[in-house]
Amino acid sequence: MNDPQTIQDALRQAKSTWIGCQWPTQFGSSRLNLEGLRSRQAGIAEKATRGEESRCWRGAAIWLATVEHDAALAAELAEQAVRAAAAGENGEAQRLLGEAVALEQKYRDPIVYQSLLKRFEQSITLQSCCS
Repeated sequence: MNDPQTIQDALRQAKSTWIGCQWPTQFGSSRLNLEGLRSRQAGIAEKATRGEESRCWRGAAIWLATVEHDAALAAELAEQAVRAAAAGENGEAQRLLGEAVALEQKYRDPIVYQSLLKRFEQSITLQSCCS
């Protein structure tokens, strides 16, 4: 990548920006808004409630855990992409960033990792035209 520090900064920002559900939701029959909640918090709400509401919180905890897992996996893929690019493996780096984008896209518009991918692609273009 053309400017390793810029890419590292973008990676750090991406990893801190998407860590879980950070958008409004209407989850389950109770139409829960899970924005900003972690799976652990939903698990606590499950135990504190009864009946249908408890079941809804259980489903929310499972879903949030999946979102958190995918966010962590996307961050790991992006880290691998940065290492691949540093080793001159631009195609592999692009593929890995594409996987990170696809993970985020399962839940929302992939603003976080799409931005990182665009920076990387711009970096490749600059290297190609100006070397």
